[in-house]
Amino acid sequence: MLMDPQKRQLYDQYGHDGVSQTFKGGGFSWDDFTHFDDLQDILGNLFGGSHFEDLFGFGSRRGAQRQSRGGDIHVILKVTLEEIVNSAKKQFKVNRFEGCTVCGGKGGTDFSPCGQCGGRGQVKTQSRSFFGTFTSIGTCPACKGSGQTIKTPCAKCSGTGRSRVTRTIEIKTPRGVANGQYIVLRGEGHFGRGGNGSIIVQFEEKPHMYFERRGYDLYIRMLTPYSKLINGGSIEVPGFNGRRERVKVKKGSSAPEIIRLKAKGMPRPDGGYGDMYVELDLKPLESTDKNVSKIIEELKNYEGEPKPRPRGE
Repeated sequence: MLMDPQKRQLYDQYGHDGVSQTFKGGGFSWDDFTHFDDLQDILGNLFGGSHFEDLFGFGSRRGAQRQSRGGDIHVILKVTLEEIVNSAKKQFKVNRFEGCTVCGGKGGTDFSPCGQCGGRGQVKTQSRSFFGTFTSIGTCPACKGSGQTIKTPCAKCSGTGRSRVTRTIEIKTPRGVANGQYIVLRGEGHFGRGGNGSIIVQFEEKPHMYFERRGYDLYIRMLTPYSKLINGGSIEVPGFNGRRERVKVKKGSSAPEIIRLKAKGMPRPDGGYGDMYVELDLKPLESTDKNVSKIIEELKNYEGEPKPRPRGE
Protein backbone atom coordinates (compact mmCIF):
# COMPACT_ATOMS: atom_id res chain seq x y z
CA MET A 1 0.00 0.00 0.00
CA LEU A 2 2.77 2.45 0.87
CA MET A 3 4.30 1.99 -2.57
CA ASP A 4 1.85 4.72 -3.61
CA PRO A 5 3.84 8.00 -3.23
CA GLN A 6 0.76 9.95 -2.13
CA LYS A 7 -0.14 7.40 0.54
CA ARG A 8 3.48 7.26 1.64
CA GLN A 9 3.44 11.05 2.14
CA LEU A 10 0.24 10.80 4.20
CA TYR A 11 1.82 8.04 6.28
CA ASP A 12 4.85 10.22 6.99
CA GLN A 13 2.60 13.12 8.02
CA TYR A 14 -0.11 11.37 10.03
CA GLY A 15 1.17 7.90 10.91
CA HIS A 16 -0.59 4.57 10.49
CA ASP A 17 -4.11 6.01 10.24
CA GLY A 18 -3.00 8.73 7.88
CA VAL A 19 -3.39 6.64 4.74
CA SER A 20 -7.15 7.11 5.12
CA GLN A 21 -6.80 10.90 5.33
CA THR A 22 -6.83 13.21 2.35
CA PHE A 23 -8.02 16.78 2.34
CA LYS A 24 -11.21 17.33 0.42
CA GLY A 25 -13.36 20.17 -0.77
CA GLY A 26 -16.42 21.27 1.12
CA GLY A 27 -19.75 19.51 0.73
CA PHE A 28 -20.89 15.90 0.47
CA SER A 29 -18.55 12.99 -0.21
CA TRP A 30 -19.24 9.26 -0.21
CA ASP A 31 -15.76 8.84 1.25
CA ASP A 32 -17.02 10.33 4.50
CA PHE A 33 -18.92 7.13 5.28
CA THR A 34 -16.59 5.03 7.39
CA HIS A 35 -18.79 1.98 7.82
CA PHE A 36 -21.02 -0.12 5.62
CA ASP A 37 -23.82 0.49 8.09
CA ASP A 38 -23.75 4.25 7.46
CA LEU A 39 -25.02 3.73 3.92
CA GLN A 40 -27.33 0.96 5.10
CA ASP A 41 -28.91 3.27 7.67
CA ILE A 42 -29.66 5.99 5.13
CA LEU A 43 -31.18 3.72 2.48
CA GLY A 44 -32.93 1.66 5.11
CA ASN A 45 -34.65 4.73 6.51
CA LEU A 46 -35.67 5.83 3.05
CA PHE A 47 -37.16 2.55 1.88
CA GLY A 48 -38.19 1.00 5.20
CA GLY A 49 -35.93 -1.30 7.16
CA SER A 50 -37.30 -4.78 6.49
CA HIS A 51 -38.23 -4.09 2.87
CA PHE A 52 -34.81 -2.65 2.25
CA GLU A 53 -33.07 -5.69 3.75
CA ASP A 54 -35.19 -8.12 1.74
CA LEU A 55 -34.67 -6.16 -1.47
CA PHE A 56 -30.88 -5.84 -1.23
CA GLY A 57 -30.11 -8.92 0.83
CA PHE A 58 -28.69 -7.18 3.89
CA GLY A 59 -30.71 -9.04 6.50
CA SER A 60 -28.14 -11.67 7.33
CA ARG A 61 -25.25 -9.19 7.38
CA ARG A 62 -26.84 -6.98 10.00
CA GLY A 63 -26.82 -9.64 12.70
CA ALA A 64 -28.84 -9.99 15.82
CA GLN A 65 -27.15 -7.20 17.76
CA ARG A 66 -25.71 -3.98 16.52
CA GLN A 67 -23.64 -1.58 18.59
CA SER A 68 -24.00 2.12 17.92
CA ARG A 69 -21.03 4.00 16.49
CA GLY A 70 -19.56 7.00 18.29
CA GLY A 71 -20.34 10.49 17.05
CA ASP A 72 -18.11 12.67 14.89
CA ILE A 73 -16.41 15.88 16.02
CA HIS A 74 -16.25 18.89 13.69
CA VAL A 75 -13.31 21.26 14.20
CA ILE A 76 -12.63 24.50 12.33
CA LEU A 77 -8.87 25.15 12.27
CA LYS A 78 -7.56 28.56 11.25
CA VAL A 79 -4.30 28.56 9.29
CA THR A 80 -2.12 31.19 7.63
CA LEU A 81 -0.63 31.09 4.14
CA GLU A 82 2.79 30.63 5.72
CA GLU A 83 1.57 27.56 7.63
CA ILE A 84 0.10 26.12 4.43
CA VAL A 85 3.34 26.69 2.51
CA ASN A 86 5.48 25.17 5.28
CA SER A 87 3.07 22.30 6.12
CA ALA A 88 3.30 23.51 9.70
CA LYS A 89 2.25 21.42 12.69
CA LYS A 90 -0.98 22.57 14.33
CA GLN A 91 -2.51 21.57 17.65
CA PHE A 92 -6.09 21.81 18.83
CA LYS A 93 -8.05 20.49 21.79
CA VAL A 94 -11.20 18.38 21.69
CA ASN A 95 -13.59 17.25 24.40
CA ARG A 96 -14.56 13.73 23.47
CA PHE A 97 -16.08 10.64 25.02
CA GLU A 98 -13.63 7.78 25.50
CA GLY A 99 -14.18 4.23 26.67
CA CYS A 100 -14.37 3.86 30.43
CA THR A 101 -11.07 2.59 31.78
CA VAL A 102 -12.75 0.66 34.60
CA CYS A 103 -15.35 -1.39 32.70
CA GLY A 104 -13.57 -1.33 29.35
CA GLY A 105 -16.47 0.46 27.71
CA LYS A 106 -19.02 -2.25 28.58
CA GLY A 107 -20.89 -0.15 31.12
CA GLY A 108 -20.75 -2.67 33.93
CA THR A 109 -21.09 -6.38 34.69
CA ASP A 110 -23.84 -9.03 34.82
CA PHE A 111 -25.78 -8.66 31.60
CA SER A 112 -29.20 -9.98 30.63
CA PRO A 113 -31.14 -9.83 27.34
CA CYS A 114 -32.98 -6.57 26.80
CA GLY A 115 -36.66 -6.90 27.63
CA GLN A 116 -37.81 -4.42 25.00
CA CYS A 117 -36.07 -5.88 21.93
CA GLY A 118 -35.59 -9.46 23.16
CA GLY A 119 -31.82 -9.23 22.77
CA ARG A 120 -31.95 -8.30 19.08
CA GLY A 121 -30.76 -4.72 19.59
CA GLN A 122 -33.42 -3.50 17.15
CA VAL A 123 -37.11 -2.72 17.25
CA LYS A 124 -39.63 -2.66 14.43
CA THR A 125 -42.25 0.02 14.02
CA GLN A 126 -45.14 0.05 11.56
CA SER A 127 -46.99 3.03 10.18
CA ARG A 128 -50.03 3.17 7.95
CA SER A 129 -50.67 5.70 5.23
CA PHE A 130 -52.67 6.12 2.05
CA PHE A 131 -49.98 4.13 0.21
CA GLY A 132 -50.08 1.16 2.57
CA THR A 133 -48.22 -0.15 5.61
CA PHE A 134 -44.55 0.63 6.05
CA THR A 135 -42.21 -1.19 8.39
CA SER A 136 -38.99 0.39 9.66
CA ILE A 137 -36.24 -1.04 11.83
CA GLY A 138 -34.33 1.11 14.28
CA THR A 139 -31.92 0.83 17.18
CA CYS A 140 -33.56 -0.20 20.40
CA PRO A 141 -33.85 2.91 22.64
CA ALA A 142 -33.61 0.83 25.83
CA CYS A 143 -30.31 -0.96 25.22
CA LYS A 144 -28.89 1.40 22.54
CA GLY A 145 -28.47 -1.52 20.17
CA SER A 146 -26.44 -3.76 22.47
CA GLY A 147 -29.27 -6.24 23.00
CA GLN A 148 -28.45 -6.42 26.70
CA THR A 149 -29.27 -4.65 29.91
CA ILE A 150 -26.77 -4.15 32.72
CA LYS A 151 -27.58 -5.57 36.13
CA THR A 152 -24.54 -4.01 37.84
CA PRO A 153 -23.68 -0.62 36.28
CA CYS A 154 -20.11 0.63 36.46
CA ALA A 155 -19.61 3.05 39.35
CA LYS A 156 -17.27 5.29 37.37
CA CYS A 157 -19.30 5.79 34.19
CA SER A 158 -22.77 5.06 35.63
CA GLY A 159 -23.36 2.39 33.02
CA THR A 160 -22.70 4.56 29.99
CA GLY A 161 -19.38 2.85 29.21
CA ARG A 162 -17.66 6.15 28.48
CA SER A 163 -16.34 9.31 30.07
CA ARG A 164 -15.56 12.79 28.75
CA VAL A 165 -11.85 13.59 28.32
CA THR A 166 -9.98 16.61 26.93
CA ARG A 167 -7.31 15.66 24.42
CA THR A 168 -4.74 17.62 22.40
CA ILE A 169 -4.59 16.56 18.76
CA GLU A 170 -1.63 17.42 16.52
CA ILE A 171 -1.65 17.32 12.72
CA LYS A 172 0.41 18.73 9.89
CA THR A 173 -1.24 21.35 7.71
CA PRO A 174 -1.75 19.60 4.34
CA ARG A 175 0.34 20.99 1.50
CA GLY A 176 -1.71 23.43 -0.59
CA VAL A 177 -4.91 23.08 1.44
CA ALA A 178 -7.47 25.78 0.65
CA ASN A 179 -10.20 27.51 2.59
CA GLY A 180 -13.14 25.18 3.28
CA GLN A 181 -11.29 21.94 2.55
CA TYR A 182 -11.02 19.31 5.25
CA ILE A 183 -9.43 16.06 6.36
CA VAL A 184 -11.03 13.18 8.24
CA LEU A 185 -9.20 11.67 11.21
CA ARG A 186 -10.90 8.31 11.38
CA GLY A 187 -11.31 6.69 14.77
CA GLU A 188 -10.42 9.88 16.66
CA GLY A 189 -13.98 10.95 17.47
CA HIS A 190 -16.32 9.95 20.28
CA PHE A 191 -16.19 6.42 21.65
CA GLY A 192 -18.92 4.01 20.63
CA ARG A 193 -19.35 0.32 21.26
CA GLY A 194 -19.76 -0.15 17.52
CA GLY A 195 -16.58 1.81 16.77
CA ASN A 196 -15.23 5.30 17.36
CA GLY A 197 -16.37 8.27 15.33
CA SER A 198 -14.10 10.61 13.38
CA ILE A 199 -12.71 14.12 13.76
CA ILE A 200 -13.47 16.27 10.74
CA VAL A 201 -10.93 19.09 10.56
CA GLN A 202 -12.07 21.92 8.29
CA PHE A 203 -9.49 24.56 7.40
CA GLU A 204 -10.22 28.27 7.50
CA GLU A 205 -7.61 30.42 5.79
CA LYS A 206 -6.72 33.63 7.58
CA PRO A 207 -6.60 36.81 5.44
CA HIS A 208 -3.05 37.79 4.51
CA MET A 209 -1.70 41.32 4.89
CA TYR A 210 -0.47 41.54 1.29
CA PHE A 211 -1.52 38.51 -0.75
CA GLU A 212 -4.89 37.53 -2.15
CA ARG A 213 -5.21 33.86 -2.97
CA ARG A 214 -7.20 32.59 -5.94
CA GLY A 215 -6.89 28.82 -6.13
CA TYR A 216 -3.15 28.18 -6.15
CA ASP A 217 -2.28 31.62 -7.59
CA LEU A 218 -1.29 34.65 -5.52
CA TYR A 219 -2.04 38.30 -6.28
CA ILE A 220 -0.22 41.25 -4.76
CA ARG A 221 -0.41 44.99 -5.42
CA MET A 222 2.87 46.91 -5.42
CA LEU A 223 2.99 50.69 -5.16
CA THR A 224 5.75 51.56 -7.64
CA PRO A 225 7.61 54.91 -7.92
CA TYR A 226 6.94 56.89 -11.10
CA SER A 227 10.65 56.89 -11.94
CA LYS A 228 10.66 53.06 -12.00
CA LEU A 229 7.71 52.98 -14.35
CA ILE A 230 9.29 55.48 -16.74
CA ASN A 231 12.96 54.44 -16.69
CA GLY A 232 12.52 50.76 -15.74
CA GLY A 233 14.43 48.86 -13.09
CA SER A 234 13.49 46.25 -10.50
CA ILE A 235 11.45 46.04 -7.32
CA GLU A 236 11.34 43.49 -4.51
CA VAL A 237 8.13 41.65 -3.69
CA PRO A 238 7.66 40.07 -0.22
CA GLY A 239 7.51 36.27 -0.15
CA PHE A 240 7.31 33.57 2.50
CA ASN A 241 9.92 32.50 5.06
CA GLY A 242 11.74 35.81 4.79
CA ARG A 243 12.35 35.48 1.05
CA ARG A 244 11.86 38.32 -1.36
CA GLU A 245 11.22 37.99 -5.09
CA ARG A 246 12.91 40.45 -7.45
CA VAL A 247 10.64 41.65 -10.24
CA LYS A 248 11.89 43.39 -13.37
CA VAL A 249 9.95 46.50 -14.38
CA LYS A 250 10.17 47.31 -18.09
CA LYS A 251 10.94 50.81 -19.24
CA GLY A 252 7.79 52.76 -20.00
CA SER A 253 5.51 50.57 -17.87
CA SER A 254 2.07 51.88 -17.02
CA ALA A 255 -0.04 51.64 -13.92
CA PRO A 256 -1.93 49.47 -13.38
CA GLU A 257 0.05 46.73 -15.11
CA ILE A 258 0.31 43.07 -14.15
CA ILE A 259 3.50 41.00 -14.20
CA ARG A 260 3.27 37.21 -14.00
CA LEU A 261 5.84 35.21 -12.06
CA LYS A 262 5.56 31.55 -12.99
CA ALA A 263 5.62 28.91 -10.24
CA LYS A 264 5.93 31.50 -7.47
CA GLY A 265 2.47 30.93 -6.01
CA MET A 266 1.02 28.40 -3.58
CA PRO A 267 2.18 24.76 -3.53
CA ARG A 268 -0.07 22.23 -5.22
CA PRO A 269 -0.77 18.76 -3.83
CA ASP A 270 0.87 17.25 -6.93
CA GLY A 271 4.20 18.93 -6.08
CA GLY A 272 3.91 21.89 -8.44
CA TYR A 273 3.24 25.57 -7.72
CA GLY A 274 0.77 28.16 -8.84
CA ASP A 275 1.78 31.56 -10.22
CA MET A 276 2.19 34.96 -8.64
CA TYR A 277 0.67 38.05 -10.25
CA VAL A 278 2.22 41.40 -9.35
CA GLU A 279 0.08 44.46 -10.08
CA LEU A 280 2.08 47.66 -10.51
CA ASP A 281 0.33 50.70 -9.16
CA LEU A 282 1.58 54.27 -8.95
CA LYS A 283 3.08 55.14 -5.59
CA PRO A 284 2.06 58.62 -4.34
CA LEU A 285 4.84 61.07 -3.62
CA GLU A 286 5.76 61.18 0.05
CA SER A 287 8.02 64.24 -0.05
CA THR A 288 6.69 67.76 0.72
CA ASP A 289 9.84 69.49 -0.55
CA LYS A 290 9.04 72.56 -2.72
CA ASN A 291 11.64 71.47 -5.25
CA VAL A 292 9.56 68.36 -5.96
CA SER A 293 6.62 70.56 -6.95
CA LYS A 294 8.84 72.51 -9.35
CA ILE A 295 10.08 69.29 -10.96
CA ILE A 296 6.51 68.12 -11.48
CA GLU A 297 5.62 71.43 -13.10
CA GLU A 298 8.53 71.06 -15.49
CA LEU A 299 7.30 67.59 -16.47
CA LYS A 300 4.24 69.18 -18.03
CA ASN A 301 6.44 70.35 -20.90
CA TYR A 302 7.16 66.72 -21.80
CA GLU A 303 3.94 64.89 -20.94
CA GLY A 304 1.64 66.43 -23.56
CA GLU A 305 -2.13 66.55 -23.31
CA PRO A 306 -4.36 63.72 -22.06
CA LYS A 307 -5.72 61.40 -24.75
CA PRO A 308 -7.89 58.27 -24.84
CA ARG A 309 -6.14 54.92 -24.78
CA PRO A 310 -7.06 52.56 -27.65
CA ARG A 311 -8.73 49.33 -26.57
CA GLY A 312 -6.44 46.31 -26.54
CA GLU A 313 -3.29 48.23 -25.62
